[in-house]
Amino acid sequence: MLGAQYTSIPDPREPVSVRPPDRVKGPLESRIAAALAWWVAQVSRRAVAVLVGAGAVTAVLSVYAALNLGVNSDQNDMFSQDLPHRILELEFAERFPLEDQNVVVLIDAATAERASDAAIALAEKLAERPDLFENIYLPRDAFFDEHGLLYMETDDLEVFADRLARVQPYLAGLAEDGSLRGLANMLERGAAAVRDGEVEGIELEPMLERFADAIDARLAGRPYHLSWAEVVAGRELGKDERRRFLFVHPKLQHEQFVAGRASMSAIRAAAEELELDAASGVRVRITGDIALAYEEMQRVEVQSRIAGTVSFVIVTILLMIGLRSLHLVIATAVTLLTGLAWTAGFATAAVGYLNIISVAFTVLFIGLAVDFGIHFCLRYRELIGSGETFEAALDDAARTVGTSILLCSVTTSIGFFAFVPTDFAGVAQLGLIAGVGIFLGFIATMTILPAILTLGTRSIPALRKPRAARALTKLPLRHPRSVSTAALSLGIAAAMLLPEVHFDQNPLRARDPGAESVQVFEELLREGRASPWDLSVITEDLAAAESLAERLRELDVVDTAMTLSDYVPPAQDEKLSIIEDVALFLAPPAESGKRRKPTVDEQVAAIRSFAKSLDGMIADTDDADLRETATRTRAAVGALLDRIDAEPEDTASLLDDVETSLLGELPERLDLLQRAVNVAEVTLDRLPSGLVERMLTADGSARVIITPAEDVNDDDALRAFVEGVRTVAPTATGGAIGVYEHARTAVRAFQQALTSAVVVIVILLLLIWRTLGDTALVLTPLALASLLTAAATVVLDIPFNFADIIVLPLLLGIGVDSGIHLVHRARNAHDRGENLLETSTARGVLYSSLTTVASFGSLGLATHRGMASMGQLLTVGVALAVLCNLFFLPAFVTLANRLRERGTIRP
Repeated sequence: MLGAQYTSIPDPREPVSVRPPDRVKGPLESRIAAALAWWVAQVSRRAVAVLVGAGAVTAVLSVYAALNLGVNSDQNDMFSQDLPHRILELEFAERFPLEDQNVVVLIDAATAERASDAAIALAEKLAERPDLFENIYLPRDAFFDEHGLLYMETDDLEVFADRLARVQPYLAGLAEDGSLRGLANMLERGAAAVRDGEVEGIELEPMLERFADAIDARLAGRPYHLSWAEVVAGRELGKDERRRFLFVHPKLQHEQFVAGRASMSAIRAAAEELELDAASGVRVRITGDIALAYEEMQRVEVQSRIAGTVSFVIVTILLMIGLRSLHLVIATAVTLLTGLAWTAGFATAAVGYLNIISVAFTVLFIGLAVDFGIHFCLRYRELIGSGETFEAALDDAARTVGTSILLCSVTTSIGFFAFVPTDFAGVAQLGLIAGVGIFLGFIATMTILPAILTLGTRSIPALRKPRAARALTKLPLRHPRSVSTAALSLGIAAAMLLPEVHFDQNPLRARDPGAESVQVFEELLREGRASPWDLSVITEDLAAAESLAERLRELDVVDTAMTLSDYVPPAQDEKLSIIEDVALFLAPPAESGKRRKPTVDEQVAAIRSFAKSLDGMIADTDDADLRETATRTRAAVGALLDRIDAEPEDTASLLDDVETSLLGELPERLDLLQRAVNVAEVTLDRLPSGLVERMLTADGSARVIITPAEDVNDDDALRAFVEGVRTVAPTATGGAIGVYEHARTAVRAFQQALTSAVVVIVILLLLIWRTLGDTALVLTPLALASLLTAAATVVLDIPFNFADIIVLPLLLGIGVDSGIHLVHRARNAHDRGENLLETSTARGVLYSSLTTVASFGSLGLATHRGMASMGQLLTVGVALAVLCNLFFLPAFVTLANRLRERGTIRP
């Protein structure tokens, strides 16, 4: 089959006519065959008019689709709005609209000060674009910064107060002289105090280390920012304390291919304009449902276009190899493009937009509809090459292959239409478009293709059967029992793996792992403290919310259950007393212009004096750790002085940079400390309005926010979290429940669609063929291929996911189509002494499968995990379907014929 050469000399071992008798056609099939033959004959007689008319219709539909076919990137519309969990989601979105469809901006910085400043600056910048953003919310705003001491645990606050009392003299000195000279003088006094035993070395070490770090970084050209929050706290702040969240509620245009394109671009442009980058010690990343959809649609847009183009090119190349006739290739390609344009026009008129799944209909159509042209052209070529006239060859192809193509169109469409009544709306839309598209592809094959064949060359040499493959093609016929036994063994082995087949319910694992939004989302899920898959419950009032939260906190699967009341700090009287004591010894902020800015020479003199004090400390101290730190600091200061001596013209710039690194954030920290020790008691009515409107509705209904105790990126943890919360709060809604229920809906849709499709296909085959034997011959290889494909997902570790689900109807269609063509041809091959595997039908099955693999196989290398797994499963599934239909099916047919001849079964 592959690599076959052709010759104009017919094979003398074959009869001149290869038209099989219609001995097994039922009345319905005979009438269909006659109708198709009549239609093709009429098309052939009016070929020019047909092509002109079809061309005009195709042009109109193409323009119509290009101008009107949109894309809905809202993933909430992927599932039926009537599902119970979707009703709860919509109710929550209506009552808390600012919590729905947000972009989450994650700001990490080298210091807490930098994170806070960056978040505030970015929020203010985005607020300048009301055309793109409806609301911008900074959870940790000035209110929580100023009242931060009240939110500390009492014991921690006491430790902080003691620490602040120890560093207060240094802060007071810097408040008076907040220059590099002032810092050097302060550290020099500290060194003297350590030497005199007035201060322990452990108090001075952290500041010396930071001083050395700043100098080393500046001399090496690296950014450095000293955190005075860490200096005051006496410890290194954790990642959470150096992180800020910004929730942006954009105005979306879902009719655009990427609905969040404008808003996402504006956020990144604002961050760039504010220079929030590594050089400034800030990292800005974006995630959330909008960001996930935006980046996914970006990648799908690019990769689907590439896949469509590549698949069409490769399919054309395979057509050249399989058909060996430029005229037949052009006819098939034109027919394929015509059917695709018709399908796009139907999608525009019937639906109006595509979603993240149905956007793949182009590749699906190419992979399936090209099969029709391949089978028709190969049968036509076989007849022409054997000596039939053009009219007879066209008539015979229409009666035999045309009937099979029609039946294949019906069975394949059933596989797609079976998803239409399911709650998985995304696949249901694809099912409608692809199902109708298959019929449009059939109409194009029986109309455009014959018309083009009529106008082209009618002299096509016969294809020579490849001698090298003849031994393999005869194996199933000579040893049908052994081959059938092998098939049975494989089926049993595959069935044993079925319990291991599973559906991956995590939508993140179907996305591109290289996308920033996916990486950040997974990071937040792992850390859990700000899980994007939290849950919410709406209660009638705040008292009911507090009661429910108490019960939820008792669950092992729950980390926190927060109400608005939890934002009022406990034990405030005790904490305010401690804060009042702190206010007594905390120095007031320095007055502007109290001391003039020192000159460069004064700055250098202070640094040289500090260097001498370090020399004394190194010589006198008995503390090994302090000596090591002082030695490192002395080396850094010496390197700084060497640079000053070597490049005196750059001294001012160099010292300014070091001063900014060390003291640039001190004034804001001192100001914040002053405000923090002059706060009043926090009550519900003093909480920020941005927080209140996200926790209470206008009618007094209150929200409870529930976060998981485990990483819900794990399927078992997700299931336990959702089911556990529902035992206490059955009306809970949120990200975790959405993921959990979407997976269950997808699995139900698959089971419902697969069951109904198989039942309808069996009934249809029985009605048309009126024989249980032929129906069983079609379905047996299909069942075996399905078992093997399911087992392959276990062996290759490629679980089914939300993207893979479109593979299932496709594999069903491929398997049924190939079986129909082969069984239809096998009816007569046995009586005529033909080897089924050496006919044009078998060649058509092979090449149509190869074109399908070509259409989707390249997706296996895509960076998008959903597209990649789809391509991988399709490649494996199609290969197994070819194996079952071209190797095992002929053995089944041979055994069935032998049983008929013996009278064991009725024909």
